[in-house]
Amino acid sequence: MYQSCHSSPETRQIKKDSVKQEKVQVKSPIDSVWNAFAHYISGMHYTGSDSCEQTEFWKLHAAKTDLRWRLLMQNVGNPIENWVYEKKYLGGSGAPNTLIYPFAGGDFFYANLFFPNRDTIIMIGLESVGSSFDNTQIPESKMEDYLSTLDRCMFYPHKLGFFRTLSMDDDFAHEMMNGTLHTLLFYIVRSGFNIHYVTYFNLDSNGNFNDFTNKKINENIGSRIGYSKSNDKTVRELVYISRDISNAGNVKSPGTMAFLTRRGKAVSFMKAASYLMYKPYFSDITKIVLNQSQIILQDDSGMPLDSMRKAGFTSEVLGEYSRTIKLFSNYFQPSMFDEYASKKPAKLPFTIGYNAEFGECNLQLCVKK
Repeated sequence: MYQSCHSSPETRQIKKDSVKQEKVQVKSPIDSVWNAFAHYISGMHYTGSDSCEQTEFWKLHAAKTDLRWRLLMQNVGNPIENWVYEKKYLGGSGAPNTLIYPFAGGDFFYANLFFPNRDTIIMIGLESVGSSFDNTQIPESKMEDYLSTLDRCMFYPHKLGFFRTLSMDDDFAHEMMNGTLHTLLFYIVRSGFNIHYVTYFNLDSNGNFNDFTNKKINENIGSRIGYSKSNDKTVRELVYISRDISNAGNVKSPGTMAFLTRRGKAVSFMKAASYLMYKPYFSDITKIVLNQSQIILQDDSGMPLDSMRKAGFTSEVLGEYSRTIKLFSNYFQPSMFDEYASKKPAKLPFTIGYNAEFGECNLQLCVKK
């Protein structure tokens, strides 16, 4: 990994937490190796890593990333942060501390913006976890190619308004950028956090973590990333699970649904979710989200609004809803269109989701009665 450009890892012991635990109670030391690696790929200076930051291609990467991040926050991030603060839908400290984000891919960026200060973020996607590398053993030409691929993967989706699965598959086929670990570390560090640990796991049929201690990484495992800001009293945790969560996938790997069930009350977020939860063969994850969520924030690609109301949620329509993109025209909701036309909610100060190409953005805020 990122070793010879930085001092050896700090001595540390990560306290293993149970599935039911909502907080990591002890703030473990920052992992100097993982934190240095995350800062390096994110184009951010890290004390002690000066020798790795002297190449011209890294300096160019850092300058380009700084500029693009400022523009991204100016155009997308800051408007979302301000809207979340004004909307106050998390109800202060009353909302559950666990966020469930199905079909997330490596999208920590929006999860953290719309649901700040959650102790645990659970993200699920088909994309592999991936692994890190020792950049000192990589030729400069390959490192330059890697950083270029990472840069494209980090910023291009925000022009579209969503992450495209096929594009991510292509990006993660890269020799070194081989999974969501890279995008997650990038967004976490760029959002102002430091890295405390990265571990790999599988889930047994009861939803318990089985940690991997070897270096063999494949698509059937997950990762846990501990992170915090300097003023945090505890370490937050991102749990990324690489799984097919269709009903058929859950038969093969029942641990994911068991894990989510054992987490208890949660808040949930669905964005650019390909309308999968409209389909009967995704009923397992749909039931869990409906049963355990106290608050759901989604765009129209999450679940039909009528079904959420039948499940006992009050709902508020936000933004604009006049169409779906052609690929998903079968999932247009006439009743929700009529509600938008009748209530005429204010335009949202940001544009995300499939309809970003039309300058539209819709959200539905649903709260359990």
